[in-house]
Amino acid sequence: MKKAKTDADFKFEKALARIEQIVDQMESGEIELDQALTLYQEGMELMARCQATLEETQNKIKKITRDIQGRLKVEEHHMEEN
Repeated sequence: MKKAKTDADFKFEKALARIEQIVDQMESGEIELDQALTLYQEGMELMARCQATLEETQNKIKKITRDIQGRLKVEEHHMEEN
């Protein structure tokens, strides 16, 4: 299994691409059970980090939203689901 990257090295888009690769490998049916388990674990770890990144980004959006007078105005911003 690959080593965990530090938060500074984590790139959301690369993580999503890796998750897609993992899904493709697992769906191919051409891997051994132990490799499937390793890939599953890696994928779940990446999903957790992506979820945390999305939550952090949403919190940042709330903090930077300001009204016309320049006062901090927290608004709920919901990302659309595909």
